[in-house]
Amino acid sequence: MKIRVDIIGLKGGVGKTTIALNTALYLSKRYKVLYIDKDLLSMGSLILGFNGLGFNKAIVEGLGNEQYEYKVNNNLTLFKLYSDPVNERELQHKVKGMGEKAERAYVDVVSKGYDVIIVDYGRIFRTNDPLVYDEYEMFKKNFPDYTIAAAGITDAIRNDVTDVVKYFLDTINRIKAKPLAFVINMVPQIGDIQKEINQIVREISEVVKCDILTIPFNEKLVQYANMGEVEEMQKVGKLIERILSNG
Repeated sequence: MKIRVDIIGLKGGVGKTTIALNTALYLSKRYKVLYIDKDLLSMGSLILGFNGLGFNKAIVEGLGNEQYEYKVNNNLTLFKLYSDPVNERELQHKVKGMGEKAERAYVDVVSKGYDVIIVDYGRIFRTNDPLVYDEYEMFKKNFPDYTIAAAGITDAIRNDVTDVVKYFLDTINRIKAKPLAFVINMVPQIGDIQKEINQIVREISEVVKCDILTIPFNEKLVQYANMGEVEEMQKVGKLIERILSNG
């Protein structure tokens, strides 16, 4: 079994990149993993030490795959899509106009026998946004043997949780994805907040038909320290591991 997991949410700063990176690094201890950076600011790529131009710009300018494909360790490869937040829509339009040439370059990266593909969405996943959806559509066309799953990420604010639940359910229904996990991230360990979060979990468990995970706030995680090693940040990875073991 092979699986692609889309890490999605409604706003920045809730930990999508932190969770995506930790999940990819944790799974790479045992599986062959591709981390696709679809954040316009390419924060995941920067954290991993890669400064290539990105797929769209490299393809338009006729440059090699060293500008968007980077070996992080023996089992983990980074695929950076973007590099120019201001002009990325124009680049995306040009890439789409290149047709099969661009598609072949994309397939060449993704078709290397990955067990797990983790996709870090900096932008909101919307089917009417070419910057988000074109790559997903190309993936579905060329790699139908992968199970498509999604993990929704939110902070610990009640209204945000409610909004992300609606968005998460709508998105997985639109793209026919398997709900893998719903994550309430960076939960402050103060006062009665944990009690409130436990109540929210009970409420949303009636509509979110997947594992609901809570991750406490940890300053080291915000600083991207010990990635892949901290137990709290291995929760999504362990869910994926369980699916692969049973698959």
